[in-house]
Amino acid sequence: MIALLTQCFPPDHGGIETLMGQMALALHQAGRPVVVLADHIRGDGPEPAWPFAVRRFGGPRPWRRWRKARALAALRPAAVLADSWKSLEALPAGAPHTVVLAHGNELLRGREARMRAALGRAAVVAANSAYTAGLVAGLHEHVAVVNLPLAPPPAMARVTPPGRRIIGVGRLEPRKGFDRVIEALPGLPGASFALVGAGADLARLAGLAEALGVAGRVAFLGPLAEAAKARALADADVFAMPARQAGASVEGYGLAYLEAAWFGLPSLAGTAGGAADAVLHGQTGLVVDGADPAAVRDGLAALLDDPALCRRLGDAARERVRRELSWEAVLPRYLSLLEPSSVRSA
Repeated sequence: MIALLTQCFPPDHGGIETLMGQMALALHQAGRPVVVLADHIRGDGPEPAWPFAVRRFGGPRPWRRWRKARALAALRPAAVLADSWKSLEALPAGAPHTVVLAHGNELLRGREARMRAALGRAAVVAANSAYTAGLVAGLHEHVAVVNLPLAPPPAMARVTPPGRRIIGVGRLEPRKGFDRVIEALPGLPGASFALVGAGADLARLAGLAEALGVAGRVAFLGPLAEAAKARALADADVFAMPARQAGASVEGYGLAYLEAAWFGLPSLAGTAGGAADAVLHGQTGLVVDGADPAAVRDGLAALLDDPALCRRLGDAARERVRRELSWEAVLPRYLSLLEPSSVRSA
């Protein structure tokens, strides 16, 4: 049995929630018995009908962790896969072989002693990108890079003709670089920007669009259900999330780039963080300095003004995500790390 130890799990929304939900399903579908020990549901959604056991833990954080530790000890799994170093603090003494995921952003919070102690309870750290592996290298001896996969989103056929539609998907916060896309619109005649997601930056972004006179070309769609999000992506031409570092916040990889790739969209990504593992510059999209408004504008113009380039990069992005970044392609790597012998090869 493999135990997934996680703070984040569906039906709650977010990148780690999506990853851990898909991880559990992929392990189950591969015939591996799995049990999920997860925090309580934070949103309003009901518990899905999972084909495996999901145990929830509520209450104050120390109480949740103590209860998880006791549950894990009682299960006695063959291996443990944890969503982040914070979940490792719930591990009991003498825990089984453990793999912990590293995402990037959680490693920039100035808590080195606490992170080192927690990571020391794992046998292997699976980093989502080369950038993230560099951050964690000084904290653990055994680090492996495993670029995150993504399950196929709902299939949707395009219903609008190609045009100059830009789309972004993600939490509305400065590091995503959505403000740079809005700032670029005055220099991109006829281009529009649809933004899927919610977050504290909404009011600032809406005010920026109004101040620049492009409010009529920016649509804030809010958080969408999977089918509606797939429909929005299918009718777009370019995906844009020119991420930059904002304080101690950075994009360690970017599953949203892969989601866009499933629909044949080239991406405009930022050089900060690990997006260069998710978007191959000049092959599946463009990677520019997300802190530079001119670089973002010029990158978007290069894609929108050259439909042939846009199609070529988008087609390559779709081929890569289906060939290299599906769960079928990546799960064997996680399974190998969950074997004790992986410590010698990580």
